[in-house]
Amino acid sequence: MIKHIQAGELKINFSHGEERLDELIDFASRENQKRGFLFVSKVLGKHIPVKPSVMRSIYDELAGLCSIDSHTYVIGMAETATGLGAGIADSLSKKYPELNVFYQHTTRHKLGHPVWFTVDEVHSHAVDHIMYRPHEDIYNDVQSCQRLILVDDEMTTGRTLLQLAAGVLERIPAIKELVIVTLVSWLKEDKMQIFEDFSVPVRFVQLLKGDFTFAPNPDFTAALPENVDDGVCDEESRDDLGRTGLKMPYELEEQDAVLALQTKEPLAIVGTGEHLYYPFLLAEKLEKEADVVFQSTTRSPILNGDAIKRKIRFNIANNKVNFIYNLPAEREMIVLCESHSLAQHNGLINGQKEEIKNHECSP
Repeated sequence: MIKHIQAGELKINFSHGEERLDELIDFASRENQKRGFLFVSKVLGKHIPVKPSVMRSIYDELAGLCSIDSHTYVIGMAETATGLGAGIADSLSKKYPELNVFYQHTTRHKLGHPVWFTVDEVHSHAVDHIMYRPHEDIYNDVQSCQRLILVDDEMTTGRTLLQLAAGVLERIPAIKELVIVTLVSWLKEDKMQIFEDFSVPVRFVQLLKGDFTFAPNPDFTAALPENVDDGVCDEESRDDLGRTGLKMPYELEEQDAVLALQTKEPLAIVGTGEHLYYPFLLAEKLEKEADVVFQSTTRSPILNGDAIKRKIRFNIANNKVNFIYNLPAEREMIVLCESHSLAQHNGLINGQKEEIKNHECSP
């Protein structure tokens, strides 16, 4: 398969799941000179709005493929896979209620909590990830977990997940198996073999697998936009929704769903940045009674075109900008921020936003 995007040409070979390509992913170009292409998930609830029931079916499918039989520690990669990881952990906890399932995600938010270790994601415009020490209330139980599941939306080189796995295995000697879960894996065989150097067996779980080559368009140039959000957020951020660990399943507070149901209009429930799972749970509950889709804002700068049909840029704290893509214009939007401070600075809520009509970088 050959796919042309503004940034160049992708040549893709599939070894598993090719029939699900149109269901799972689309393609776009980054505003980032480090990596020109982007695989855009259609089921993640990030860059493309999706029904919560579709997302839950993916969580359940991946949880089933994980097939656990011991206490399990699940970690999602920020920013994109924070909701995916939580959803898989939640589905696992419901499928295997006799087992302890804990969930945590890496973060780019500063907390007053001990840092366990850090990893870096070199191809991203925002390189640094923080992994906080699991909260004291669950720390001993996490230490007894025998299975580690690492979750990302897609995997290309595996470099960041290798760092994350090494950091956790060093700190939890009880782990007897490592499972790498992605929606899409582009990991080549030689890169997969690097994971074999760990002292525990490794399994790979994915819905779509293949490999690709990318030929850049020589006439295409891209640069990060001004005020891109590439650092650590030091605004008030919650530490009880995954950054320091959660015992799953996590229960939604009933009053939030009641407040959102005051309208009968079709809804777009919007999470913000890493704050995906709690808003998803709200959207999932509302879908039982209303016409609802879910998606999230993001730090990532992506060009209009290909999978990106609509692009809105808005201000956040410290004069930085975030984005939301493909927001449905015909739906009433409900934006959920994780703290009052972050809501005050969110331009999508308070009107400091701009719809980008034309490409900012020219192919």
